[in-house]
Order: sequence, then C-alpha cells, then structure tokens
Amino acid sequence: MKIAKIQIAQCALPLPRPIRLGPVEIKTRDFVALRLTAEDGTVGDALAYPRGAPLYQTTEALAGSVLSSNVHARRHTIDGTLQSLVNNRPMLTKAASLYDIALWDLASRLVHQPLHQLLGSRRDTVPVMVVAGYYLDQRGVSEIETEVRDLCEQGFTRIKVMISGTDADFDFKLVKALHAIAGDRLSVDAHWAYRTVPEAIHGLRRIDDLGLRFIEDPFGPHQAHLYEKLGRGFRTPLASGEDFVDENVLGKHLEALPVLRLDATTCGGVSSAMNVLGAARIAGSSVLPHVFLPIHAQLAGSFDCIEAVELIPIDVGACPMWDLLEGRFNIAGGQLQIDQRPGAGFHLNWEQVAHYAIKTFDISED
Repeated sequence: MKIAKIQIAQCALPLPRPIRLGPVEIKTRDFVALRLTAEDGTVGDALAYPRGAPLYQTTEALAGSVLSSNVHARRHTIDGTLQSLVNNRPMLTKAASLYDIALWDLASRLVHQPLHQLLGSRRDTVPVMVVAGYYLDQRGVSEIETEVRDLCEQGFTRIKVMISGTDADFDFKLVKALHAIAGDRLSVDAHWAYRTVPEAIHGLRRIDDLGLRFIEDPFGPHQAHLYEKLGRGFRTPLASGEDFVDENVLGKHLEALPVLRLDATTCGGVSSAMNVLGAARIAGSSVLPHVFLPIHAQLAGSFDCIEAVELIPIDVGACPMWDLLEGRFNIAGGQLQIDQRPGAGFHLNWEQVAHYAIKTFDISED
C-alpha cells in the first residue's frame, strides 16, 4: 500500500487575547496540518505547532521523499530520509515527526484499531494534567484561585499553573495561594524565564519550599545542560523536554530530568517517542507529554510510565486545536477515556483546516 497523495496546510487560529509565556508572546495559535492518503483512500493525519520554526516549509520539502512510499515501511521512509539529509537533521526532525505520526495513523486505520491497541494496550483511561493560569498578566490572583478551585472540584489530581518568571514576589504570592487550594496537585511552569542558575535559584527558591509536583522549564532547551546543576540544590523535581528535537537529546537528559515532558510532534513522531518511553521506564523517570492530547493519550494507553496527559481546557481559548479536529474527549473525575476510534488520535476536519489555512500544498501521484 503506497502513499498516493499528500496535503499540507498552515493554519492561524484566533485567540481571545494575546498569550505571554515568559519571553514569548503569541497572538494567534498556529498549526501545521498534514494528511496522507493511501491508494485505497484511507487517510493518515497529524498536527503540530510550528512555534516559530519553518515547519510548513520543511514538511513540504520532505513530501517528495514520502510520496509513493510504502505505508508499512515507516521506519525505512523516515529514518532513510533523515539520514540522507543528515546535515539538516535537527531542522527537519519536527517535519519528520508529522510524517511519522501520519503514517502510524494511516496504518492503524488500515487495521481498524486505535494506535494504543496496535502497540499493545495496557489501559483504557489515563489521568489528565489540566493547565490553569493562562493570561496571567491580564488577570488577578483571586480569578486564578477560582479557576484552580473549580478544577479541584472537577476531580483533577494534577494541575499546572503559569508563573511570570519575572517577579519572584508575585510568583510566590500566587503559587502559595494556589497551593493552599490544590496542595500537592499543583505544579508550575516558568516558561524559559531564566538564563543562569543563580537567577533561577533566586526566582524559584521560595516556591521550592512549598512541596510542588514539579517546576517546569526554568531554562530554554538550548540551556538543557543547566538542569542537572540546578536540580542538585532543589527538592522539587524539575521538568523539561517538550522542545528537545530528537530522541538522542531526550535520552541524554533523562537522569537530570525526573519529569520528562515528551512531545511526539517534535522529537521524531511515534517511533522516536516509543524509544524515549522505553528508556524513561528503565531510568525510572515520569513522563508527562506536552499538550496534543489525541496522540499522547494513545501512547499512554500502551506505556504506563506516562503519568498523565496534558489538557488546556477548551473554554480557556488558549489552544483552539479542537476546532481543527472531529470529535472531542470524554473526561470524568480527572480521568480521560482513551479514544477507541481507529487511528493515532488526530482526526482532522479538513474543511475546518481549509477554513483556517493561510498556506496550502498538495502533491499526488500522476
């Protein structure tokens, strides 16, 4: 079975207000959508954030290598393509992730199974880590307290909140107030706010005394070597990894990161994610995948080292991913029912993709 058609779209979805995450401002939530169509008409879908990278362009650049390839020769196609472009591998890995996910999605649909069953299912439900505190710069502490209290009442046992990373006094006041409500359910995300270890210690030392589940991303991925040094003086586990662009980098930092933030849409797709998950299980690391609940829930169904999957609630408006997908999710008491539809989780509504597209590319066998 060969790939007969490839469709790519870059979409820009409106946000209710700008999001500021550490040094980053987001005015629209951008996605790159990929659809592969096999000879028999079966499709395979994938979706990812470009996050400022030329993801649309690199996905288009790899299309010629994937068109006419064998659906079931996923590793040969993806690994062979990256090896032939070894000098640009870091830049192309995110695009290769999209193709790998879409190929697994297509293969799962061909055998009429959800991905977690194809890989060997362990469970049908998985805990959800819900994200709170978006638009922190535009809201008061009392409003975020109400948000966190509501999430606790809904049964979520893992809640992550944003901190400013620029005002240590405000961050301590905020996190202390939220910890009084959520207790050890709470973790925080610093969104790459610090540049040096002393700066991070100064900004986070009082938060470290509260007994949080983890502190995420005090440093950017280009400073991943600093996590081991910072971790020696902290009792709170450190978390990072969502922006690490291949499985080798993730594996290298497993010992320094007791909580690994894996993202299959970034590190090489399902194939690379499985390699990392196997290594994390051996290392005794907890894995908390980054957003993209549809694909990561499927992996969680097969890998019990995934502690929970991440959800940005739809009503927050900070991640309108679901506007591009068919169907929603079923969560009760903080537990997600894993999607049982055939595929790897992404079921794109291509009419909606076309509606929000600002760039499109199609190629087919002729």
